[in-house]
Amino acid sequence: MARSNKPVNPSAENALDRMKLEIATELGISDRVRSQGWSTMTSADCGRVGGHMVRRMIEQYESSMGGQTSTPSGTTATSSTMTSQFDINSK
Repeated sequence: MARSNKPVNPSAENALDRMKLEIATELGISDRVRSQGWSTMTSADCGRVGGHMVRRMIEQYESSMGGQTSTPSGTTATSSTMTSQFDINSK
């Protein structure tokens, strides 16, 4: 199957671009991105931004699923309690 750079949901493209720039700002590389564009960024910087995007999307998805607990740092985490119904090691 051929790879595609198109998002699964085309209407989410603007939101993904905003998230990408927001994370670049947090990492301190947004000025370079704005002046030179993404094509001049190193693969390490692009990978760092992509990794943070994936991490944030996973956190948002887990939060929407419920079963959250608050951690000392104020971030949310899913509950580590597992029922035997879903524990593949208990059978």
